[in-house]
Amino acid sequence: MIELPPRKGVAVRLKRGQRLRLVNTFGDQVVDTWAVMAADPTEYMSMEHSRRTTGHLHPEPGDILCSNRRSPMLRIKEERFDGTHDTIVACCDHWLYSHYGCEAGHANCHDNYLSALRDVGVEAKHVPNPLNLWMNVPVVGNEVEITSPLGKPGDFIVFLAEADVFVVLSACPMDVAPAQGAAAINGPNLEPMPVHYCVE
Repeated sequence: MIELPPRKGVAVRLKRGQRLRLVNTFGDQVVDTWAVMAADPTEYMSMEHSRRTTGHLHPEPGDILCSNRRSPMLRIKEERFDGTHDTIVACCDHWLYSHYGCEAGHANCHDNYLSALRDVGVEAKHVPNPLNLWMNVPVVGNEVEITSPLGKPGDFIVFLAEADVFVVLSACPMDVAPAQGAAAINGPNLEPMPVHYCVE
């Protein structure tokens, strides 16, 4: 298994038919997840198109996540997790941390996405809405709330590539609670943790 350090991002190349196993090693860590077509990074995994295709607000095993051009990209083959993954909340970015009063330069998933793709030779100009793995965002009626994580150490998810893609993973750097008593996205200690992955 390869370690993805906390607050960092990586782009993993998958050929069609390969699998990516991602393990939430310590249980509380949210991983913002994207995919772009290897041949054309302007075609990217789209949460809004995937919700239309799957009929699910929260993706589950068997679902195929598709692109902004409605092409199949990743299938969720298997997972161990007693919760749901989020498709609604935008990734953290430097504007958000500025709003929270953090110093300039705070690590964020927006920049991790761009830099991870740059590391594999892909210049992206747009950061899509991510699949927020292990992020607990229940929806009740017209209310959306970010609440404490439900992940347990060793929880995992396995993706099957339905096309040649780069999968981008960001071990979310969120380490602030914006208000007294607010839920901590990455657990009560406000401490992002590493996760582990491998290509199968």
